[in-house]
Order: sequence, then C-alpha cells, then structure tokens
Amino acid sequence: MDQSNPKNYLEGEHQYFSNSESYFLSSSGNFNEKIHAFPRFASRQALSYLLVRNEIYRKVVKIHGSIFDFGVYRGGSFFTWQQLGAIYEPYNHIRKVIGFDSFSGFSEVGDHDIGTEGHDLPLKKKGGMAYDGASELIEGIRLLDLNRPLGHVQKGIIINGELPESCILHLDKHQETVIALANFGLGLYEPTIKLLEAIRPHLFKGSILVFEDLNQATWPGESKALREVFSPGEISLHRTNYCPHISWAIIGE
Repeated sequence: MDQSNPKNYLEGEHQYFSNSESYFLSSSGNFNEKIHAFPRFASRQALSYLLVRNEIYRKVVKIHGSIFDFGVYRGGSFFTWQQLGAIYEPYNHIRKVIGFDSFSGFSEVGDHDIGTEGHDLPLKKKGGMAYDGASELIEGIRLLDLNRPLGHVQKGIIINGELPESCILHLDKHQETVIALANFGLGLYEPTIKLLEAIRPHLFKGSILVFEDLNQATWPGESKALREVFSPGEISLHRTNYCPHISWAIIGE
C-alpha cells in the first residue's frame, strides 16, 4: 500500500492494512504453516498481482528468451517470475530471470513525470523507494534454488547498478540475449524510454512488455515513453478485469 495513493482507499481498507501485520504475527502456527495458508493473510490487491503475473507468464512459456525485470525493489515481480518458471517450465534452464536495480531509489523526477495527480506522494522524489536489501534478495535466490528443479543451474540474477546503464552494459556483454518478457516497474520517463530503446533489438514478435504504471495520472512518464518508442500499430495492449495497475503489450500483434 505504501506505493499507492492513500486517497484511493476507503476507511475500512486503511484499517485492514493497519491491522494485517499484527494479525499475521499474533496468529498461531509456524511460518511454513502460515505461508501455506497465505490467502488468509495476503490482501486481495497482492493476490491480484500474483494472478495477473501468472496469466502473463502462461503466455511467455511458449516464447523463447529471458525475462528482464526493471526496478526489482523488494522482489515482488522478480521472485514471482522465478517461482512460476519453476512450476510451469522446470527444466527450461535457458530462460534467465534478470533483475536490475540500483536500490538507491528513484533517479531525478523530471518534468515528464509530473502528472495531474499524486503530487503529495512522499515517495515521488529522488531517492524514493530506496531499499538497502540487495543481499536479502540474493539470499532469497539461494533459498529458492534449493526448492527448484535444476537448482544448481543459475537462473535468477540480480544486477546492482544505475539504469539504464547497467542494462546496456549487460546487453553489450551478452550478445546472445533474446528477451521474451520485460517488466517495467520504474514509473519514470527517462529511464523507461532509454531502456525501451536499448532492449528493442532483442525483442521478437510475441515478446511481452509488462507495465505497472500505464495510463496513470500519477506516473505519466511511462505512457509517454512507450508512445515515443512504439507506434500503436506495432503492439497491442492488454489487461485483466481484476488488477487495474498492470497491463502488457505484445510485440507484433
């Protein structure tokens, strides 16, 4: 909820989020017992993100290439792609899931990022959404690999560095790269347009671009960046009826 505009929530929803942590901590059962019953503790919003990413991943299974995740933050999308890969295609060791983040928060918020809403969001500033947890994510990958078929073959990778430079350097080093899916969780115009331009030669018909902030007045930069790199005739936009934030574009449709 910290990433959303609190004005979008009713009083009852605010109470729900305020009380959820204490409910989880005070409930009986060990960690694994609680996680096995995770729908009891997870919000409908969190479940909707899981469901839509599942729907998207099922489309990716038949597309060759790796997954790029821009703006890893705490790993919500990054680890979902890995878990779904272990379920749907456990022996596809060719598909890497590569997460890019500086973990220092937003870069400069430019003029193209000033929308008609969300001016008072505390996180919408340079350094907003910083997360000093790269080592936690790396440990998370290690644990996930213990429970993944072919877990000895590296699949999840964290690249710590400023975007778009870290991605451009990676692509220069890895000429073999084919991108099946790229997830954009940056929200800002400047890094998004540069990343779209950088990955475009590595996309093929059917490749999927996932966006978390399209058509949102709080984060107008993402929509502007997409319009300037791809014409409407080059992509088709899709969404579900249960998760308003996430949309995806399919190349060549």
